[in-house]
Amino acid sequence: MLIVAAGLLAGCSSMLSEMPQQIGGLPAGAPERSAVPPAYPAVNDVPHARADRPLTDAERKKVQADLDAARAAAAKRAGATAPTQER
Repeated sequence: MLIVAAGLLAGCSSMLSEMPQQIGGLPAGAPERSAVPPAYPAVNDVPHARADRPLTDAERKKVQADLDAARAAAAKRAGATAPTQER
């Protein structure tokens, strides 16, 4: 029953767009449908390779040390002790 109703509704969809606004059609100021349907989005395209490379271990350790030093300095200015994190 549901499949039959869906088929009937799909068959009438072109007629429904031409109905007057008072009974559920498009409003008077609605833009016209384009003659050419828009292109389907390219969902399977692979993105380009990134120009950036991942950080090396030495760079990662340096950044982590800089962040730890900034955290300790901020905690010292606030009058609290800096939390220590184990890695």
